[in-house]
Amino acid sequence: MAVFGPLAHTWWFPLLWVLAFGHITNICVTLYLHRSMTHEGVVFHPVVSHFMRFWLWLTTGMNTREWVAVHRKHHAFADRDGDPHSPVVAGFWAIMLGGVFFYRKAIQDAEMIEKYGRGCPQDWIERRVYTPHGVMGIVLLLALEIVLFGPLVGLLTWSGSVIWVPIMGNIINGAGHALGYRNFDTRDHSHNLYPLGIWIVGEELHNNHHADPKSAKFKAKWWEFDIGWAYIRALQLVRGARVIYARSVSAREFAEKYYDRARGAAVSAAERARDAASSAAERARDAASSATGRAREAASSVAERARGAASAAADAAAEAAPTRPLALE
Repeated sequence: MAVFGPLAHTWWFPLLWVLAFGHITNICVTLYLHRSMTHEGVVFHPVVSHFMRFWLWLTTGMNTREWVAVHRKHHAFADRDGDPHSPVVAGFWAIMLGGVFFYRKAIQDAEMIEKYGRGCPQDWIERRVYTPHGVMGIVLLLALEIVLFGPLVGLLTWSGSVIWVPIMGNIINGAGHALGYRNFDTRDHSHNLYPLGIWIVGEELHNNHHADPKSAKFKAKWWEFDIGWAYIRALQLVRGARVIYARSVSAREFAEKYYDRARGAAVSAAERARDAASSAAERARDAASSATGRAREAASSVAERARGAASAAADAAAEAAPTRPLALE
């Protein structure tokens, strides 16, 4: 077997191959897995969505339902106990260097997958191919790249394609919750990595996304650029995408409406008052129930004593009554 395949004789072509494959994979992750399946901000034409599902199976072997469930739980517990991959909870370098292991641990929780993985495809190809044979895709990719580049370069290009998403995920989940700037005062520690992470296809605008998760557009300020949104707009032109929701108001208007500090303090106070009232009501119900139980027991005891006294009186009356004489034969 030749050491180099037909596409490996020019040194830059394998590198370009890995970068192109990685970029397409990033597009499929942010558009299909994230903005469409997880947050339902955009719906794609079946041809587009099936291509992205196939590409993710081929290059990552990831299961749609598992990815969606982990990310939804991340939003439900962002940077708190329960978050599957928070650098605030687990440590910055733990996520930056080993975030993929936190993901692998999270998808072992079948109850979590069932709870947060609703609405994901369950058609024939998902049930018969993508879910039960997730590894087959990346094995086929390895075979293809060995044919095109030869065993040595093919293995290198395949490695680059396979580790692309774990590296991107570690950066977003790690640095995206520790470094950069914030447009919105969210309760979590999400930050925007822009423009350092502009090549992550919009996912670098992480604080913008956490502030308004359902929005298919991550851009908030006029000078920010969301490449993922540009692809969605292009697909709209050819009827390949239908946007369900994309934030249209300015960052200032959105922040004043939902993330104003004074309003947030008032909301927090109201929530604490509601919790206190709920707790007091619960204690009152318990006390009332306890009092009712004691009253019922007391009434039962009185009734029992009354029945005992009545029975004793009846017995005494019977003993005092004259005995009836026997009839003579």
